[in-house]
Amino acid sequence: METRTHHRAKAAGYLLPPARSCRDAGNIVPSRVVGGTGAVRDTDCKCHYKSVLIYGTAAKLANSFSLSNAKNYPRVKVGPENPLRVERDSTALLECAVDSKPKVPNVRWTRNGRLISSSPSHPIQRVSVQDAGNYACSADNGLGKVGEQIITLDVLYPPIVVIESKTWEAEERSTVTIRCNVTSNPPPMTIEWFKEGSPDFRYAGDILQLRDVKAEHAGRYVCRAVNMMKPYNGKIVERVGNSTVALLVRHRPGQAYINPSKPVVHVGNGVTLTCSANPPGWPVPQFRWFKDAVGELSTTKTILAQGPQYVIPRAHLGSEGSYHCHAVNELGHGPMATINLEVHQPPQFIGKMQQHMTKRIGDTDFSATCHAKGKPRPMVRWLKDGRDITTDANMYRISTNNNDGLSGMVTVQSTLLFQGKARPQKNQLLPSDRGTYTCLFENEVSTANASMNLRIEHGPIVLHQYNKVAYEINENAAVMCRVQAYPKPEFQWQLGTNTAALSMSSDGHYEINTTTDNNDIYTSVLRINRVKHEDYGDYTCRVGNSIETIRAPIRLQPKGPPEKPTNLGVADVGSNYVSLVWDPGFDGGITNTKFFVSFRKVAIPHHDQVKEDCGIVQQVSSEWKEYDCQRDVPCSVTPLDQYQSYVFKVKAINSKGNSEPSNEVATTTKISKIPVPLNVGFDPDTKQLGLKVGATCLALIAVVETIGFHESPIATWQVVQSIPLAVSGNGPTYKEQVLENMYSARRSSGRSMASDDDFPMALEEEIPPKVRVKLCLKSSHEYCGDYMDAEIGPALIQDSAFIATPTLIAIVVSCVVFALFVGLMLMFCRCKRNQTKKSNQSKDYEMDSVRPSIVAQQSQAPPPYYPTTTGLDNKALEHSMDLALALEDQKTSVYATHNGYGYHTGTSIQVAGHSLPANESNPVSVLPSWFCRFDL
Repeated sequence: METRTHHRAKAAGYLLPPARSCRDAGNIVPSRVVGGTGAVRDTDCKCHYKSVLIYGTAAKLANSFSLSNAKNYPRVKVGPENPLRVERDSTALLECAVDSKPKVPNVRWTRNGRLISSSPSHPIQRVSVQDAGNYACSADNGLGKVGEQIITLDVLYPPIVVIESKTWEAEERSTVTIRCNVTSNPPPMTIEWFKEGSPDFRYAGDILQLRDVKAEHAGRYVCRAVNMMKPYNGKIVERVGNSTVALLVRHRPGQAYINPSKPVVHVGNGVTLTCSANPPGWPVPQFRWFKDAVGELSTTKTILAQGPQYVIPRAHLGSEGSYHCHAVNELGHGPMATINLEVHQPPQFIGKMQQHMTKRIGDTDFSATCHAKGKPRPMVRWLKDGRDITTDANMYRISTNNNDGLSGMVTVQSTLLFQGKARPQKNQLLPSDRGTYTCLFENEVSTANASMNLRIEHGPIVLHQYNKVAYEINENAAVMCRVQAYPKPEFQWQLGTNTAALSMSSDGHYEINTTTDNNDIYTSVLRINRVKHEDYGDYTCRVGNSIETIRAPIRLQPKGPPEKPTNLGVADVGSNYVSLVWDPGFDGGITNTKFFVSFRKVAIPHHDQVKEDCGIVQQVSSEWKEYDCQRDVPCSVTPLDQYQSYVFKVKAINSKGNSEPSNEVATTTKISKIPVPLNVGFDPDTKQLGLKVGATCLALIAVVETIGFHESPIATWQVVQSIPLAVSGNGPTYKEQVLENMYSARRSSGRSMASDDDFPMALEEEIPPKVRVKLCLKSSHEYCGDYMDAEIGPALIQDSAFIATPTLIAIVVSCVVFALFVGLMLMFCRCKRNQTKKSNQSKDYEMDSVRPSIVAQQSQAPPPYYPTTTGLDNKALEHSMDLALALEDQKTSVYATHNGYGYHTGTSIQVAGHSLPANESNPVSVLPSWFCRFDL
């Protein structure tokens, strides 16, 4: 019988472990548990323990106990969580932790009693649904008791949707029930049915049931299931699964359709016609094709082809016509579809011009003809050397005839007639007619062209610009003779009256070189090496061919001043520049000859852009200014003032001198910017618009726009009225106009309002009126200035105004009359002063008795200032303002008409350098000694 003895010890509040004697040991080995009691188990023999006494914070070794050996059974823990949830196709890691002594050498992972691993961590790669279940981890350390724990692996996977059949056939008016089988872990949250191509169709549940099935129900239905998964150490995710079933409803085909609906094919090209039906029909229908030729309409049609497509590999005019198709199955056929196939043909020549044609100058009634056909009708153009020929120059006439043929084919014949008023005798050929002529036919399909190279036999025509050249002594001269001729001409050079032809001399003094180009232009150059004095003179270039022989005189002379330019004209005009062009004269043999343009300002001529009675001050200058054009022709003279007339002339200058000026030409620069109104006001109650325009001589109109509704529910700016303006160059112009056409063309929903339904613009609170004005040229309404928004309100209409000219004249006349009256009063008072013999005391008394109150006048505007009159006593004039103050009440009505004058009242009055204070408590009035009182 085993004997056990327990001992307890206390030290500083801690219990020491009890001790017991081992069955095979002669001594007691105590165990230690800090903070509690401990019990020595049967396996704790042969272990060594220490008993520790705690004193304060120091621990000291008190006693030592010895236990030769202590053992425990395995304790097993599995994880990382139980159950362990992982998603399919991911990796699952099963972990097993064992606490035992002695330690276990390994663990055993088993599933359904079968050993699968001996490692504490057991990974499962690409987990499948079959891997789900219980897994046991056990450990044995030989003490006779095996530790074991079970972990459950939960494999999560999205919905697997299965429908019994991929197709489901049903009869019309029957009931269809289709089951959707869904498996998932966790179970699905929702199961719904959808129909492809019908976004509005949705059916909840795993069973789809359709009653009274019609052909429209046919289609592809999708069963869709959704579940939510939360794997270990992962987020909640949504997974979806679906499956599709085709519902086939037995029905005959519906209306057939052919695509493309309006086919057009070109001759030689292919076209494919595709037929379909809606509803398509089930069982699958067959498609049959029929054709009506152009102009035919048969009641019994022969089947042209079968199948959903009809292919025409190479279309021709016979392919054109009406094509029909319909769908047929065992339940019947649907309505037929019809389209018209158009076959277009590019222009095709029936007759062309000769590629090469030679005519002689003076030949009459020459013409060229082209003949082509095409579908649709080709348009014809004639070109010469790549440029369109027009009849505006009165050199050609074009005659074109169209003939309609079968199948819409059109034959076009066009003739180019070399006739016109600009030709000799209206029908003779000229040397300038030489060139390449092209007739170009074009339709929607393609283009076709034919060309003719026309050459005109004619005598030589001189092309060189000047009949003189200039070189200095000992320089090498080049005398050039350039002509156009066909056939090829021959050149001869002669000097002076000597009829002998010059030839290339052995000493090299003369050299003759002749060249040609592809335009029948020939150039002969006579080179004279080291010019001598006797070489100066008139040379004759004799040129001849089988048609004619001509003589062209060319003078060789010393270098000198240039000749004056001719044919000065205006090429372009801007607001700050004028581009001029002219024909330069002979440069005197000096190549670096420059051109200088002289110009000055002149009066602006009246035209449709300017008011005829406008009194603007025109800028005129008699001083000529110069602009250096260098050698540029044309030359742009800049900068110039906008809308100003100028006169121009040009002269040439080189080192030998300058030429005479050319002819003069006048022009007016353009307007750079249309002015903006100075002020715009609009009264919505009276519909009155006030407009103020600054001084200008431009003939302008005011374009008024407002926000309105016109064939649209969206508010847009609309032109209400155009107001002609009588502008002035001397000052601003004010214009008032009642806008009778102010309206808002609203539309009620559901119908469109005609113009008769327009109603006056509703100036309602929710839509405040908006008006804007721009100024435009009267002669060109598209040339306008910037907009100015109108200020709304009747007071602003008055503010927009200014004193009209008649009112201003009346005010000026009134002021002049008043000034004369005051002058007469001053003269009368001066005379009165000379006659009066009173003392200063009596004067002061009289002055005090009649002095006016300055305080009473502070609320009124002071009178105008009147200059001193020559000859008056300066001391008397020091108080001359007081008389005006005394007469202020009599002149109030006159001053009231002086709008805008800057008169101000204050607390003091400045009179001839003296400040006279005035206030209510101590009014002061200073009157001159010559003040007179009148008893009326």
